[in-house]
Amino acid sequence: MAYKFPDFDYIEMTLVLCQKKTIVGRYVTLLTYSIGFPGNIFALCIWLQKRMSNSSGYYLAALALSDLLFLTLQVFHELNDTWEISTLDVKFLCEFYPIIFMTSQYLSPLLVLAFTVERYISICHPFKRERFCTTTRAMIVIVCLAIFCLCMNLIQGYFWSYNSQFAKCLPRPSAIKNGDKSLWSVWTWFSETVVFMLVPLLILFFNVLVINEARRLSKFEKHQLKSHAKSHGNATTVMLIAVSFYHIFTTFPVTIAVALYVQYNNSTYNLVDASALTHQWSSHFRYILVKSIIEEIGLTHYAFNFYIYLITGKIFREEFLSFVRRIICPMAAILVAYIFNHVSTIRPDDVKLKQTPSILMKEEGIKNDCRMLRDIQTRGSFVSDGIIFK
Repeated sequence: MAYKFPDFDYIEMTLVLCQKKTIVGRYVTLLTYSIGFPGNIFALCIWLQKRMSNSSGYYLAALALSDLLFLTLQVFHELNDTWEISTLDVKFLCEFYPIIFMTSQYLSPLLVLAFTVERYISICHPFKRERFCTTTRAMIVIVCLAIFCLCMNLIQGYFWSYNSQFAKCLPRPSAIKNGDKSLWSVWTWFSETVVFMLVPLLILFFNVLVINEARRLSKFEKHQLKSHAKSHGNATTVMLIAVSFYHIFTTFPVTIAVALYVQYNNSTYNLVDASALTHQWSSHFRYILVKSIIEEIGLTHYAFNFYIYLITGKIFREEFLSFVRRIICPMAAILVAYIFNHVSTIRPDDVKLKQTPSILMKEEGIKNDCRMLRDIQTRGSFVSDGIIFK
């Protein structure tokens, strides 16, 4: 999952000899964006609501913001890499972009680990909940993780540099010197192993402990789980565990695919034309296609969390519906009022003809807006202050 620009020959061979990979890289990613951007925006808005402002809500709001930032930066990477539209071949941006891109990419798994550990403390060590599971501590942990990821990826500014000779953003020659033993290669393997191998294993470990403890409570202390607070906590636990396991499901295959790159890497061979393809080259491009599909699945971890919340979180669904009503009803009422004011026919003898529905909306409030919409839907008209809208 490391940020990497392929060289020119490699891009050309991929476009010519691996068209399926190109289709996956271009159009499946667009589908992921169309799902991920609105999902993360909605998730961020919901978790920032007063009703959801607990420690877990802070972690999930930070996760939504981090995922939204990552997807935004990923767009520029896709344009530069897959669509061959030069977006990063600019001095300073070439060095700065990988730092922020990798920081947002690394922050997401660490946030999942953070709220998994918090849920572990809340379930397995309930007497320590008051001390460790607070909103203040959650904010401190979020800031510390963001700073840690930023410091961890400052070296990316050294790895990448703008090459004025080729007018491209390329790895710095001194960083990739000695091949697999170079500083770039060693650091990439170390950081990727920690973030995308060790962290998911820790998430899995703590989730197993939480599940075992929840099962023990369900079996021996059912009378305690019948209270509203306990059921709410149990529902939250299910939602967070679902997010954690989806992260593991989408991360491990990508890690394995990246680890197999050395075995299938034949990019050092010279390819004269398509007829010169060998079995090794065929295996190489099959691997590239499979790796591309796996990476697209891994990308969904940054896009699908909102929909996991909707499926597994009852309180989240309720808050989402409430949020949509608060946003949609005024907007829909304004739109309907605009249409009625400019298109619909109003009785010419009405002395209040010039009184626009927008004024009425301000007087009556959101509830009146929604009532007017219901009247329109059921009767095809509504009456307000003597004005009949049809």
